[in-house]
Amino acid sequence: MNPVFSRFVDDAAGIKSSGRWTALNGRIKQMAASPGADNEWYVQLFGQLCYQVLSEYRLLQDAHAAKPEGDAQLLAWRARNLLELSVWAGYFAKSRDNARRLYEDAGRDAHELVAVFERWGQASGQSTDWLNSLANGKTDLATRAEKEGIATLDTRYMRVDDAAEECGLKDHYKIMSKMLSKFVHPTALQILGLVDDAKHTLQRDCFFSLGCLFFSGGFVALEKVASPPPRA
Repeated sequence: MNPVFSRFVDDAAGIKSSGRWTALNGRIKQMAASPGADNEWYVQLFGQLCYQVLSEYRLLQDAHAAKPEGDAQLLAWRARNLLELSVWAGYFAKSRDNARRLYEDAGRDAHELVAVFERWGQASGQSTDWLNSLANGKTDLATRAEKEGIATLDTRYMRVDDAAEECGLKDHYKIMSKMLSKFVHPTALQILGLVDDAKHTLQRDCFFSLGCLFFSGGFVALEKVASPPPRA
């Protein structure tokens, strides 16, 4: 494996072998046990981000270890997931306002999904009962949002490329996302590209190492959030 690729892989593996992974899990448990006033949502989001980053890294490792030689396309997908998670981790860690925006966007994602089906149902002449069920779903979402202190779900959610720009990662995200997407989706390049064993190995090493790099970036951002404040 290319020395640069190996360094990314070793850095990621070192996070677990050094005990930092275990320490982060312990900190999550401490925060969950005593979140503090008006902090439950923050701890919930933090815990879910940590879970997604750690889980996706395990899946990346599994994909790379699969026999016969792991599917390069699957590795590209896992790496792309870790790229986006690293952006969200950095965005979350940047400020509490960012964290709140990300938390509220879960409701906006759900609201948009229901709205898409609602527009399709109206255009395709679906039954009144079917449309009413969607309308009721939107009402339920709005009610739940209000209880969470979210004034409205009818606003644009934060796109990952916008979050990357806010974190100073615009070009990094744009280039990496574009490159990985060419191999994740059945693009013309993916369909027509003839890959021999050497190229397949190179792709696997590249995608695996990039996934490790993005994992490390996301982990470090979350690790800083988890660090207890210094004693006075």
